Amino acid sequence: MTQSLLPLELQVVACGTLLAFFGWVVRLVRRERLSLRDSLLWILSTAAVFAMTLFPRLLQAMARALAVEVPSNALFALAILYLTLNVLSLTIALSNGATRARRLTQECALLRGELDALRARVDDLAG
Repeated sequence: MTQSLLPLELQVVACGTLLAFFGWVVRLVRRERLSLRDSLLWILSTAAVFAMTLFPRLLQAMARALAVEVPSNALFALAILYLTLNVLSLTIALSNGATRARRLTQECALLRGELDALRARVDDLAG
């Protein structure tokens, strides 16, 4: 029998933590504090890490495919890449939201100007 790359206790703790995190993401979606679209990234990444926790040889194979000698270095490199992509995704969403808020503010100001002009015309006609 081959020896596992991860101690069983570490696998159990990691799996428990990942399941708790998955439950938290589902809870946030159900309470509408996280959109289903945004939760997809978290669910997929949690599933990937869960698979690597259950099957540590996947990490070894991935490290070999990336020509990295130490599997933990490959894991850290992928984690940094994941975090960078996640920050980029959040920055894009924030930028889109700011642009939309600016457009809505401008539209509201134009409508308020039109409303004030109509009120002035009504006052002139009534007075």
